[in-house]
Amino acid sequence: MAGKASAPLVTLDDRPLALAVSRDGKRLLVTLPYEIWIVGASTLEVERTIPLKSARPSVFEGDEGTLWIGGQHLHHSTTFGTAATKVGSKLGGFVERVCLIRSRMLCGVGSQGEVLWDIDKEAVVHRRRVSEHAVLGLVPSADGRAVWADGESHAWVIDPDHPSGYTKLKLKQTSPVEVSAEAIVALGFTRDGACVLAARDGAVGWTNRGMRMVQERYPRLEGSGRPLAVAGCDRYIYVLRPAGVLHRFLLAPPKPPADARDEPEAEPLPEAEQCRLRRLATCVAVAEDGTLLLAGPHADDQLGRLWRQDPAELPWEPLPLRARTLVEPEPEPEPSVAEGDDAPKKVPSFVATRTKVSGEPLSTIKVDDVLTAKPALWVTRPSGVVLERPVQVVAPADVLPGDTVVLPAMVRAHEGTARPALVLWPGVADDDREAGPPQWLVWGDEPRGWLPLRTPEIRGQGWSRRDVFPLQIALPRSPPELAGHRSSLPERWVDAELFAALGRECKKLLKVLW
Repeated sequence: MAGKASAPLVTLDDRPLALAVSRDGKRLLVTLPYEIWIVGASTLEVERTIPLKSARPSVFEGDEGTLWIGGQHLHHSTTFGTAATKVGSKLGGFVERVCLIRSRMLCGVGSQGEVLWDIDKEAVVHRRRVSEHAVLGLVPSADGRAVWADGESHAWVIDPDHPSGYTKLKLKQTSPVEVSAEAIVALGFTRDGACVLAARDGAVGWTNRGMRMVQERYPRLEGSGRPLAVAGCDRYIYVLRPAGVLHRFLLAPPKPPADARDEPEAEPLPEAEQCRLRRLATCVAVAEDGTLLLAGPHADDQLGRLWRQDPAELPWEPLPLRARTLVEPEPEPEPSVAEGDDAPKKVPSFVATRTKVSGEPLSTIKVDDVLTAKPALWVTRPSGVVLERPVQVVAPADVLPGDTVVLPAMVRAHEGTARPALVLWPGVADDDREAGPPQWLVWGDEPRGWLPLRTPEIRGQGWSRRDVFPLQIALPRSPPELAGHRSSLPERWVDAELFAALGRECKKLLKVLW
């Protein structure tokens, strides 16, 4: 495990989404849901915050502290202000991630397609609309192009000089057929202008300034190799993995001093190293002095924390490498077979899915049903406006892999008030997809009703996130074994006595009315 951290912990109001060091190296841009924090890079003191309306914003710094903020819409701000101004029109779905690729050219990528936007003219110079898809990363290249990833085994390169056709960028050791484990799921870049590709199976590769792949590493991993974040400096590329695992890959060996001709050659540095951090981290950036800036979830993902770490203090160990096993395409069937009725057909998926949930909206769930924990659970749709989703009572054995389960709970907010609560527990049928985290709803005051515990709704109640989080949580019983791939719920949440006590407190004190 890592040794002591190089600086005190800073508590964040929400789970961090990304970190980026400002161009002058003096500030750190911390992206949270619905907010951007501007923090001193050396002291980690919070200088100011920029409230937003987007659940997953992205930010990119331009000249003179200008900030371009992507999300549901495109916004403009600065590192010296606290307000964000909406710019452009009809950009929704195209600017979930943004970056500057040239001095006056912004590239946006979203679930509906890609756009190139002229900053001076405030006009779209290129737009490509596609069917809805995921966007997992967007970075600029050193030569004025943009690289983005959508979960395929290659990334895409957009050239403003030739926007009609995109170029594929992939690792040299990539199977000729699409393989889920080889999907590029994270991107990064270094100070020297190298673009970094990180795959789901742990593979990492980087380019030169001309966007040609120059090095690839395939580590031998124990557990999940999914990259959470990528950052680079002059010498190393750092990759965060689940469970607090940090990898680093050598970009280039240090150059010997000019006056060291007569001295013995230094021992070469390892090509790949690994260590385990003392705390879980999901975001990483590298300060100008080489110090690591790390951030991760805290208090059951309800809050976050930020800290500095000297990489020299970490207990690095050699990381063994391997060769990637490529998957060859299936052989073509014989012509006589292909033309007949016995031609092989694609096997359909037999995983059961619920096409319709029949019932009243989630907003109609009665508080008394939560206090008595009857029924044990409901199911609802995985998408849509939370309070408008229909809910249906089912037995645990009838829950399908893709169902979102609703569980009764009681919580005590950080400021002390006990409230009835609901836990939305999503599931996925595909093992390659990550199950989303639980979502919390509590009974609100103004107006009275179920309230998603998200930043906009918390602000609307006149609360702050520090008033609410961390929550003291009580479930009346252990969640049953359910179909589907779901995030695990901590065992300490299950406390029938505390659940009953918080329910009695609600009825007696009448701080929460229903």
